Amino acid sequence: MAYATCPWCLSPQLVGDEVVEYRCFNCNGTNRFAECQECGLVQTVSRSWSAFTCSRCDRKGDLPREVSAATSPRARRAEGTGLPWPRF
Repeated sequence: MAYATCPWCLSPQLVGDEVVEYRCFNCNGTNRFAECQECGLVQTVSRSWSAFTCSRCDRKGDLPREVSAATSPRARRAEGTGLPWPRF
């Protein structure tokens, strides 16, 4: 099991290692995992975002609207929580 943090309400989530997206039990937000193109950090991001700010290198990461479950990062690799783009 992996521990992910919801990017909306920042509550910890217990999710299966192989999941590519999940719904937050606290705020009901739908989240997925994305890898930063600059530093390679896999992090939790909202499914409704079109871009995110990396929590490690603070750079913008674009998110495709549709992702393949075969190529999407898995929960077990997530090490951070993405921030909205642009940052508030």
